[in-house]
Amino acid sequence: MAHPLKHRDFGLFLTNPAPAAERINFSFITPRALSVMAAVTPPDRFVKSLRLVDQAIEEFPWDDVERDDILGISIHTFNAIHGYALAKEAKKRGATVIFGGPHASIFPEETLKHGDAVVTGDAEIIWSEVLEDYSAGRLKEKYRGGQVDGASFTPARWDLMKTDRYLMGTVQTVRGCPKQCSFCSVWVQDGRVPRLRTNDAILLEVRQLYRAGFRLVFFADDNFYPYSRQDIANARDAQHKRDLEAGLEQRFDLLNRLGDEVPHDMFFCTQITMEVADDPEYMAAMKRAHVKGALIGIESITQEGLNATRKTFNSTGKELARKLETIRTEGFPYIMGAFIFGISSDTEKSLQETIQFARDCGIALAQFIPMTPLPGTVDFHMIQRGKTPYKMLKADYDYWLDPDHPRVLYEHPNMTEKQLLTKVEAAWREFYGFSAVIARSRRFGLLGDWRRSLAYFVVCRGLLTRYKRYGLSADSAVKGTKKRLATLLGKVAMRLLKRPAMPPLPSDQPQPYMKSAAA
Repeated sequence: MAHPLKHRDFGLFLTNPAPAAERINFSFITPRALSVMAAVTPPDRFVKSLRLVDQAIEEFPWDDVERDDILGISIHTFNAIHGYALAKEAKKRGATVIFGGPHASIFPEETLKHGDAVVTGDAEIIWSEVLEDYSAGRLKEKYRGGQVDGASFTPARWDLMKTDRYLMGTVQTVRGCPKQCSFCSVWVQDGRVPRLRTNDAILLEVRQLYRAGFRLVFFADDNFYPYSRQDIANARDAQHKRDLEAGLEQRFDLLNRLGDEVPHDMFFCTQITMEVADDPEYMAAMKRAHVKGALIGIESITQEGLNATRKTFNSTGKELARKLETIRTEGFPYIMGAFIFGISSDTEKSLQETIQFARDCGIALAQFIPMTPLPGTVDFHMIQRGKTPYKMLKADYDYWLDPDHPRVLYEHPNMTEKQLLTKVEAAWREFYGFSAVIARSRRFGLLGDWRRSLAYFVVCRGLLTRYKRYGLSADSAVKGTKKRLATLLGKVAMRLLKRPAMPPLPSDQPQPYMKSAAA
């Protein structure tokens, strides 16, 4: 339990933990949780200073931590061990640790072994109460945030972030996803009913990011197409259908306003399902709204793989290739295809065919991730109960607590660990090989424009250098890679893809804290 405060005033450090191997002074995407939690931190007299620390870009400033300060640590499963290490050091210095984030929501009892309190769910709902309780010396161990409605989404405090260290800013327009993919915990934690943020709030934050120097913004949504035509056709009743149609209409309004109100040298990318290929009107609206790319979960090119992942709304074979080409020509040109290697039906042969498909299907970028049963997913619960063809290497193995955990946590029914990881390695090497990158540059018409061609090459090499074998989770990155190369690529990407920052408009200025947090 946290000890009672001797004084009401305290410093607050909101932290994204990451291993030392990641620290190369830049990152692709801003960690949104920090800036949102900063925005809901009341600028009251008991918060004497507020500082945001992303360990992906900087060392933690331990010399600035005083007794009775708070470390608010947001953790996902893959960076939980680094968060716990932070907590241990903080408690040595007499600070109090409050955990939040997806992993803390799934395993609150585990996090309490390392910290003083835990906030589950959407922490922005209850954060001010947590801080007030701490200031009064009555901090509880558990706080339940619940789910914030879309109209109450909090705009991020970008003035507190070191925005010059990130390639892309982030804006969230919706939480929740109506799908039920077996490997994804989003729909379990955020719900299957989309919660739409107001379009006015979205546009305001986009303008703030533009003035902060970002030309690229990532819509950090669970699914940017949350109301598909098929979902509307399958509505359970008339009222449900009207609700879905109203939600889709709001999305069209957002896209239209992005096209009309955003500077033409600002561009967007996001995450979306393959279903958008069946909605030419939505794709056309995305194109007009400056959406240039999106991550699409292809996952598997076989029907057996799609069945195993509960992603039967995807396609395979020639139909899959046709839909990808439709999206590329009628919607956004740059597709990042996400593939899972190690689905229970996978074989060496099917994975080799996947590598070839990825190279030939016209996608611009790709990630190849070994199948990992993440807590909160159907896969995790099924494998723990012995209800899948996989067999865990250790029963009840909390692999996220093991700094040397193996990449493959199970016995695959068709391949050895070495065979599976060899295919993952081959996929990254072949897709991001020099000749493959040049061929795609030619296909996308980039070779005639040195700036665009160089930017694409830098992004490809940067992804390979930072995320090979790991995917794009915030905690992955450069372990085992050459930091100097990654740092150089980051500097080049920043120079090519960002713009000079401008002072914020008076109407955009947030209420300041007593002391600057961007020290």
